[in-house]
Amino acid sequence: MREMREREALREQILNERAKILRKLEKERESKVITLIHRREPWFDFQDGSGDGIIIEDSEKVMMEIHRTPKDRPIDMILHTPGGLQLAAEMIASALKKHPARVTAIVPFYAMSGGSMIALAADEIIMEGFSVLGPLDPQIAGMASGAILELLEKKPIENISDEMVILADLAKKSIQEVKMFIDWFLTDKSMDEKQRQLVADFLTGGYVAHTRPLSMETLVELQLPVKLGVPELVFDLFETYEIGSVQRPQVASFLW
Repeated sequence: MREMREREALREQILNERAKILRKLEKERESKVITLIHRREPWFDFQDGSGDGIIIEDSEKVMMEIHRTPKDRPIDMILHTPGGLQLAAEMIASALKKHPARVTAIVPFYAMSGGSMIALAADEIIMEGFSVLGPLDPQIAGMASGAILELLEKKPIENISDEMVILADLAKKSIQEVKMFIDWFLTDKSMDEKQRQLVADFLTGGYVAHTRPLSMETLVELQLPVKLGVPELVFDLFETYEIGSVQRPQVASFLW
């Protein structure tokens, strides 16, 4: 009982500290700050290992906060995530893209896979020299879509199982879908159609491993709207989380 009270007191203390930091950041940037942070909470001894990354519950909460944000108020989306469910990431990204006011994605460390998709929906991505995004090639049954499609080219169809043929069809459709989203997200970003297609092909084509970090230099070369300068208050926010490995890096804390 005493340990439970101590944990609850720690939780309340840290949440209050985060709220103060976020209010100060909102005042400084004149924006609505929304967080999608997958990091271990200091008051937990362990994490639930039932899943990982961005899940539907994340998308529901984030979309509600986007919906409640006045149409003329800018949004700052702080992202720190290994990725997750494609549907959830697409829903969050679509909601941000449709927000009438300016949207800024802030990536202090990394936003991989679905996190990168969400970042691309923003008007601008603020990073540091060490921050990274990641490829957007869909993963089907734990396998890269590009690798599944290459299998059809490398082996006679009669030597490929029905299951793999079905997965290949799903992989093809998934890649096309993600490419369409990327093209939509990059529209109105001083990028012509040819460059948008080049970016979409690079991010979804499986040219690099799905876990390969894409540096700011690479993103600049792709003409994505990135710039240096993560606000120091964002790093203050991360001081309230624990650093270390977790079974499930899904501790997205939404503080407003």
